[in-house]
Amino acid sequence: MKNAYIRISAVMLAAGFVFIPSCERKGPETSAVSSSTVTAATEVPVETSSEQPTEGTQPEPVTANSEQLEIILAAKSQWFVEGDAHMNYAVTDLDMNGRYEITAAKKNQYFAMFEVNADKSGVTRVTTSFEAGAPGPYIEDEYSLRMNSDGEYLYVAREYEDSLNEGETTIYYYVLSLKDGRLRANQIATEIRNVDEDGNENVRYGDDEYEMSEAEFKAKTDTDLPAVQHIQKVAWGDGNSVSGMNDAKSLEGICFKLTK
Repeated sequence: MKNAYIRISAVMLAAGFVFIPSCERKGPETSAVSSSTVTAATEVPVETSSEQPTEGTQPEPVTANSEQLEIILAAKSQWFVEGDAHMNYAVTDLDMNGRYEITAAKKNQYFAMFEVNADKSGVTRVTTSFEAGAPGPYIEDEYSLRMNSDGEYLYVAREYEDSLNEGETTIYYYVLSLKDGRLRANQIATEIRNVDEDGNENVRYGDDEYEMSEAEFKAKTDTDLPAVQHIQKVAWGDGNSVSGMNDAKSLEGICFKLTK
């Protein structure tokens, strides 16, 4: 994955909104979130009406699809890693097709995603464009979903790597998309952060061909990409908390929320 930088040209689109079932969260967090993840949003979703929103309005989250959560729970032996308290789990719908995904991930060590089958008979492991067994650039607390000209949802994700040089961190940026059971990852830029002897942080940007300015970096990772259509906030639960989740209601504790 490293040093295989791919340029991506994307068509800017005007933002639009659609309805999608998202996962309900009520009151305090129901799952412990591991130290390698971030805290999910705490606002309480409100069930929407069946009427379509007027132009310019934002869709509100609706009650979680308990049928799909039960399907995911029934397949727990496929996606849950027994005995690993540091594994992280989350339910998403990154391709916005109405069928949930469950992901197991450990920073820089492990990645696996499963999607509910179209016939709701179980879950199927999602294939990836990166190396088998490699960690995916995935553990984020929020995904800004963008739609390209083909109607495919894209989002920017990051992968962190500590350099051999002390005090230096490399962050690889990818545009990811999930379509037809395959997760694709195209590397678009790199950010290298270094702390000097005086404690000052230096940042430089680039790809495989040349260094880029901060403005060029922002364009490749944000402004030149399609407009954000939706934001999914994700609650990652650690292995200990997910181990005790035995019904659909408890599984809502690691569900995404649609906030835009």
